[in-house]
Amino acid sequence: MSKKNIPTEMPSAATASSVSESFAPEAQPLVPSKADNGKTGGSLAATPFDSIKEFEKGKAEEGFGAGVWHTNKKVVGVWTIAQTRNAWVNLTDLGWKKFYSGSDSSIVAFNIITGSALEKQTPVNVLIENDQIIEMYAW
Repeated sequence: MSKKNIPTEMPSAATASSVSESFAPEAQPLVPSKADNGKTGGSLAATPFDSIKEFEKGKAEEGFGAGVWHTNKKVVGVWTIAQTRNAWVNLTDLGWKKFYSGSDSSIVAFNIITGSALEKQTPVNVLIENDQIIEMYAW
């Protein structure tokens, strides 16, 4: 190995520290402090569980939109009309429920499933959210 590649002069400590500071970002805490979290009292660091509690609190306050499964229901009737995404199904013990109207393909799929379940008189399981059927299984 030749000695040509070995540096002869090393940078001073002051130069090295100024160079590293200009290229390296300042260290940031991984978890925000209690003050950053909007909580009062003390300067203790927040834990990951604090953010989970806040998330769950927000979800619990929403409450609207939580779906409920209804199992072993029979299709009594199916109703559609020549309007955009307007289709309904009559289920035992539930009455008339509207299909989720998020897309044309969902309306078509729901009509196929309920038409088959009505013809064969097979039980269906439905997930109802915001008074609309958003998911359905037929056996």
